[in-house]
Amino acid sequence: MKLRTVDSALAILEALAEEGTISVRQVAERQGRSRSSAYRLVRTLQDRGWLTPSDNGSFVVGPLALMLGLRAARVHPLRDVAAPWLRRIAADFEETATLSILVSDYRICIDQVESPRQIRMSVPLGQPFPLHAGASGRSILAALPPDDLEQYLAGRSLDQLTSSTITDRQKLLKQLEEDRTRGYAVAVKERDREAFSVAAPICQGSQVVGSIAICGPASRFDADAAPRLGEAVAEAANQIGRAL
Repeated sequence: MKLRTVDSALAILEALAEEGTISVRQVAERQGRSRSSAYRLVRTLQDRGWLTPSDNGSFVVGPLALMLGLRAARVHPLRDVAAPWLRRIAADFEETATLSILVSDYRICIDQVESPRQIRMSVPLGQPFPLHAGASGRSILAALPPDDLEQYLAGRSLDQLTSSTITDRQKLLKQLEEDRTRGYAVAVKERDREAFSVAAPICQGSQVVGSIAICGPASRFDADAAPRLGEAVAEAANQIGRAL
């Protein structure tokens, strides 16, 4: 038998993981509560450090939730296996190398080695990102079994994060086929309008578990160099998968 209050509190944190922010009104509507009841629940989570109020009246991840997420990322087995490859890629190409894992319908960056250059990209650790935007997520989508891919796309809105985000289902499927064929994905200004990324999926046996990527400022993207970056992340992803 589940405890209703605990279940309600966890539902708030799960919604926060999906949406990034949540308001008292949204909690009330999602859980069929009065505004006063929803406020008390949210305020309790805030007092305990799980939520933090934002400038617009909503709530975002609090320090305790962030600490727990980062601690979980630090002990993830994939992180230790991939660490030498992140360091190698960042050193070889002087761009940031990132490691992401597949969590539900999102990808979450759990580790990175930043570029040694003064101007460089950095990805927030522990933040969920949609799979259809950016090379890290798209490479994961491309590696999903057909049934899982269809389930992911069914009834889903492909939100436009930048002017270059692929929001048309058929165009996305065509791009995923190209990514699948060459073994890596390339994205320029798809998730972040100032960034490029090249990524390959990491598979444990037949199951995709995450991706490894090179990312940097869009102004430094060289289309002619993309195949070399793609081969590097694909090789790293293959070796990491074998080690797993």
